[in-house]
Amino acid sequence: MAGSAGIGPFTAVLFDLDGTLLDSFGSIADLTDAALVEAGHPPCDRDILRRLIGLPLEVVFRQVWPFEPTDDDVTRAMATYRATQLANASPTFFPGAADLVTSLRAAGKQLAIVTTKGTPAARRALADSALIDSFGAVVGGDIVPHLKPHPAPAEMALRELGVAARDAVVVGDTTHDIHMGNSAGCRSVGVTWGAHDAATLHGAGAAAVATEMAGLRAILLGDR
Repeated sequence: MAGSAGIGPFTAVLFDLDGTLLDSFGSIADLTDAALVEAGHPPCDRDILRRLIGLPLEVVFRQVWPFEPTDDDVTRAMATYRATQLANASPTFFPGAADLVTSLRAAGKQLAIVTTKGTPAARRALADSALIDSFGAVVGGDIVPHLKPHPAPAEMALRELGVAARDAVVVGDTTHDIHMGNSAGCRSVGVTWGAHDAATLHGAGAAAVATEMAGLRAILLGDR
């Protein structure tokens, strides 16, 4: 599917961050392992963790813990994860991601980040890449009443941009992104270089799926 004609005209793009723009799985796994090891447990099974990307951090720790954790276990693990995250270098952007963001802005599109990552960490990653000024809204999992796949994060971003849902496209690598976008009334585009494959994303209701950054560029910008 090439060009915005395949998904209809739009004025704004709401991007997921981890696994969509940021090549962050290794970093997420290392942070998860650090929290588990500090609690006296072995590192996580990375195949299991990959399937959990995009879910709230609390859910992730409850799934990777070697036994049923207490609420205090999860709270301490989340605190360790976030402190380590802010103390270390941000993940890098996928090749072509920064150019896509710059091209979308040059084409007059409004942009937002909608992520389960905490807002401070998301803003830091964008600042480290010198992209933060490209985004009119950064909505992290710490400032919304409900997390993906609930539409609340997308709805907050739309309000901050002043854009109607019918004029926006959500781009993400998980079914949680697709469900969030569709539930909010946006069109949703999946990418396969993160957590979920093309069949899974299509099954969740993605209007289009890109298997490489050039394909996403074609969907959003045509031949530009």
